[in-house]
Amino acid sequence: MKKIFLILTAIAILAGMGCKKGYLDVNTNPNQSTSADPSLVLPAALAVTVANWYPGPTGLSQWMGSWAVSGSYAINANDPGTTYKMTTDYGDGLWQSVYDNLEDYQYIIDKSNANGQPFFEGVGRIMKSYNMQYLADLWNDVPYADALRGALSLRPTYSKGMDVYDSCLIDIQRGIDLVNSAGATASSSSDIMFGGNKTSWVQFANTVRLRMLLRMSQLTTKPDFFQSNVSATAAEPAGFLTTDALVQPGYVNSTGQGNPFWQRFYNLSGQPVSSFGDFWAANEFAVNFYKNNHDPRLGREFTLVPGTYNFVGNKNGLANGNPVNGKYSTFGPGVLRGYTIKKDAKGNDSLYVVDPASGSTAPAVMMLAAESYFLQAEASVLGYIPGNAQTLYQQGVTASFVYLGAQQDVKSIVDPTKDSVRLDPTTSAQNYYSQAGNTQANFATASTTLDKQAIILRQKWAALNSINSFSAYADYRKFDYLHTGNPPYAGPLGDTPLSYSPYIDIAKIPLRWLYPTSEYSRNPDNVSAEGTIDQQVNKIWWMQ
Repeated sequence: MKKIFLILTAIAILAGMGCKKGYLDVNTNPNQSTSADPSLVLPAALAVTVANWYPGPTGLSQWMGSWAVSGSYAINANDPGTTYKMTTDYGDGLWQSVYDNLEDYQYIIDKSNANGQPFFEGVGRIMKSYNMQYLADLWNDVPYADALRGALSLRPTYSKGMDVYDSCLIDIQRGIDLVNSAGATASSSSDIMFGGNKTSWVQFANTVRLRMLLRMSQLTTKPDFFQSNVSATAAEPAGFLTTDALVQPGYVNSTGQGNPFWQRFYNLSGQPVSSFGDFWAANEFAVNFYKNNHDPRLGREFTLVPGTYNFVGNKNGLANGNPVNGKYSTFGPGVLRGYTIKKDAKGNDSLYVVDPASGSTAPAVMMLAAESYFLQAEASVLGYIPGNAQTLYQQGVTASFVYLGAQQDVKSIVDPTKDSVRLDPTTSAQNYYSQAGNTQANFATASTTLDKQAIILRQKWAALNSINSFSAYADYRKFDYLHTGNPPYAGPLGDTPLSYSPYIDIAKIPLRWLYPTSEYSRNPDNVSAEGTIDQQVNKIWWMQ
């Protein structure tokens, strides 16, 4: 495993904030002294974390029915996103980047503890747990207890996925206690997510904890640490996240210094990144979901096909027959906030013009309030926390509409011949989730616990499309035991489509990832001790 202390000197951070050169890169020579104050390490650490997970691995967006390979490109016979085939190279870069980032947070924890800076130590523990959950959710057993110790453990042993969860939940509570106890916090230039707001950090931590507990919801036998953490989560006075957790280090439209999602897909002049930005199209499944449910988020998630008033998706993995040459929808203005929308004579959206100045400088998403409300809604259904599940669900839908800027167009009741009136996002959301008999939108149509989970998780998927692909992937897998026969399956998210690729060997979305090549090179004995992994057979511990 790559072992590099990721620190930032005061001179480097000041220079970075001044000219923005390399300010997101905190790698330094491992032989240099590690004396940077945690307040200088935190902003770069947060920026790297959000770059790693926002919007998430592209393959997950394909598997979950959000994105598809555009018809302008040939289907690769070994592409994991369309064939489910996987090698140890898949996810290797992510693994290394996350562990490098975890060195940041471990440094913050250790240095803050020594300096008597409880706020920074608490934040470090919270963010360490945030990242470790993702690793355990992808790879199950991972280096944890023996990792992040620098030269003391260059080849760390692996911890069981369940033990990683147990340790992370302990760290989250410790982080909450430390943040609450802190007198001094952090400036907005250091805490680039919450500006030193202790309540927001505690709410964020409690929401991450709730997300971890919900991963275990389908286990017949819960771990010993489960119930005590449910009780602590429900009893936390600060409650849960109610605002979007956005990271803004001062993004600019310059190479490597802009919004990480935007700059993956568009260059500085607003053109799609060659062989990548124009590689992706909206998935037909997602487009049809929004269309069929009269969902105004359609035009915020995806773009109109140029020269038309149509939204067109592609079938992921289809070798022939998908639209080509840009005759398909792609990322919309609610997701990539870098568009100027031109209107026709009647005030309808008619053309999306890329605006790199606003796209590159938009804040990045660590967690949306919509996700928090949907987590709370499911937890309420399951009896983990108090609250009205339907109200929480509706708050989740509304938060999604507000973040995306989704507005419903309605005709005048007095004179239907007049141009449509555009309602505000909150009213639009209310109309959407009140559709009589719509089992995909109206919570009142759900009667059983499973039905309620199904509508909550599908709407969470709709809210986080192209923002957090990992959420739906985890929700899908925790119900894998329900999947029998051919799709569509019986469980929540069971209607998620499989790829149309002719190169599929086994038509099943992977349940976990293979350990990366770098581990077999740098930590061979310990990774080999985990045995042979089959991504379509071996499960994450909370699936069993």
